[in-house]
Amino acid sequence: MTKKYDLVIIGGGAAGFSALVKYSETTTGKVAMVNKGPLGGTCVNVGCVPSKRLIEWGKRSKLINTLKQDNQYEMFRISSVLEDIRNLRDGMRKAKYEDIISYYDVDLYNGYASFGSDGILTIKNSREKHEITGDKYIIATGSSPVIPPIDGLDKVEYHTSNDIWDVREDFGSILIIGAGAIGLEFAQAFNRLGIETYIVEVMDRVIPSTEPELSEMLTARLRDEGVNIFLKSRVSKISKVDGSINVEVIGHYGKKNISVDKLMVATGRKPNTEGLGLENIGVDLDGRGRIVVNRNLRTSNPNIYAAGDVSSTWKPAILETISAREGAIAALNIIEEDKYSVDHSYVPVTVFTDPELSYVGMRESDVIKSYGGCKCRLVTFKSLAKSGIIDEDDGAAKIVVDPNTGVIKGIHIYAPNSSEYIMAASLILRHGYRIEDVIEMPTVFPSGAEIIKLAAQAFIRNIGRMPCCVE
Repeated sequence: MTKKYDLVIIGGGAAGFSALVKYSETTTGKVAMVNKGPLGGTCVNVGCVPSKRLIEWGKRSKLINTLKQDNQYEMFRISSVLEDIRNLRDGMRKAKYEDIISYYDVDLYNGYASFGSDGILTIKNSREKHEITGDKYIIATGSSPVIPPIDGLDKVEYHTSNDIWDVREDFGSILIIGAGAIGLEFAQAFNRLGIETYIVEVMDRVIPSTEPELSEMLTARLRDEGVNIFLKSRVSKISKVDGSINVEVIGHYGKKNISVDKLMVATGRKPNTEGLGLENIGVDLDGRGRIVVNRNLRTSNPNIYAAGDVSSTWKPAILETISAREGAIAALNIIEEDKYSVDHSYVPVTVFTDPELSYVGMRESDVIKSYGGCKCRLVTFKSLAKSGIIDEDDGAAKIVVDPNTGVIKGIHIYAPNSSEYIMAASLILRHGYRIEDVIEMPTVFPSGAEIIKLAAQAFIRNIGRMPCCVE
């Protein structure tokens, strides 16, 4: 028998849960949630939560060895670190997802979901099968790692950010394909935990969505710490040799063979739309496999919305915060008939290396292309009193401004704990602040956040001739 609902949410991650909460807070319709695998989606299970715990372990290792005045990082048992991470992940999933779902009037189905040509949604798992329909649907099935076509990759054991947490044994070396946020965060953390670490990246710099000066600083920092980074390089062949994984890398230097214990693929993520039967219900996909949506997150089928990683909205990065926001907006638009739209141009992004790399808005090159020129200033973190206090001089901030209007269009920061104050930069852009507005903003002294104001002051004076605080 087919059961009917007011709203069916497909996906139990950030977007799906946000939609559930917002819908339940706003109306009394009957809701079904369909989820495959553990509740909580990418972030709590395999993304933000476990990766940031790994980074914290790396920081602790570095601190211990700094206090020992020993240049060699102590070899932690990585198997014990990963066990701790699994325990944290499982506990947080229970507290934030499994326990709270009972507070909402929702029927939870666990299994693979697919639309038939009759519009009925079929849910199957190893034990049972259900058929349901909804007046409205929100598709929030998230994303999964992209696996590149590399010769021999399918013949060896490799990991992604989805399954690296399941490793139970210790290992001494790892090669990571891809120098995006995921690759860099893992590389620094593993290296600090005593693991010989390699990164291979096909592009000429890391994190191209930020300013090149900051990319170069981050690359130099990782290399100084001992991470082996190969830019403008590609993995051409992979094979198993004497119990190790042999990776053939090609670049301007010719060909290198690197032997490691573990291999990790971090070459991006793709939307989870395969197998949903979207072609049966008139939902269009774009060239990247994402669900095409309008500004209200409505798909080509007027009764179906899409939110999070699967939607075609422009995103500065794949982020839990964006998914959650889109889930809430999709739910509100179902209730209030497309009253709300999305705009992610002010969403801040952080790469959680140490120091952290955070940015929001446009780059200098973007501003030049859009407005015919750019006013820019870059200041170093060592210009701040905070630098000496915490004994960290690595870092910088750059502000880019529309030369025609004086409006700030982008703020990029590579500095300790920049994730904690990049939201201030986001608000500066959202409200159209000019340099003089930032200069007039009060700040806390001493703090890392001062770097935003200092970068603004660099537009009007030589900051090298300033006392600690001016204006």
